[in-house]
Amino acid sequence: MPQGKVKWFSTEKAFGFIEQENDNDIFVHVTGLADGVTAIDKDMLVEYEVEQGRKGPQATNVRPASAPAATAAPAAEEAEVVEVVEEVEVVEIVEIEDEAGDVEIVEIVEIDEEVVVEAEEEEEA
Repeated sequence: MPQGKVKWFSTEKAFGFIEQENDNDIFVHVTGLADGVTAIDKDMLVEYEVEQGRKGPQATNVRPASAPAATAAPAAEEAEVVEVVEEVEVVEIVEIEDEAGDVEIVEIVEIDEEVVVEAEEEEEA
């Protein structure tokens, strides 16, 4: 089932557009929303079906994209250790979450007055 990001949607106008992976926007009418979905928000990741409408392809059965069900919390990926030269002091650990819910863990470490930033990503369930 295709997925895309809502470019814009107006409940007042009863339609909007979804950005597709192929860079072509697809029309979505309010009647194309899945049962129980009353509106979709800008930048929301949605999944949908494509049908031929009066003026071309349009999205139907549009609903928020479902995340795969997680049976257990995913473990953070560990940074690969190539060589341990000396002990380092971790100055700060920062977690940054993007719109898709992916979390990037950034460790800022100090090695003899040199600051090194190590980043690793983990997916949030």
